[in-house]
Amino acid sequence: MWNKEIKVAIQKKQQLTIRLIDGEVHEGIPEACTDRVKLRNDNGVIYIPLADIKHVSRVIELKCKTNSFNK
Repeated sequence: MWNKEIKVAIQKKQQLTIRLIDGEVHEGIPEACTDRVKLRNDNGVIYIPLADIKHVSRVIELKCKTNSFNK
């Protein structure tokens, strides 16, 4: 269910926030996704089983061109 968003985040090296069924929240950069997500953050690496995930949020960086409104 979350595979598509996780795989896009891996490809684009985007940060994820993962909320688990038990209420725990983990943030980090995903590195791999099979039956578990490998998530790297400041505290190290954790592996989260896909079956334990309740919600996934992906942080998308928006890049603005400078002076695009001044033309």
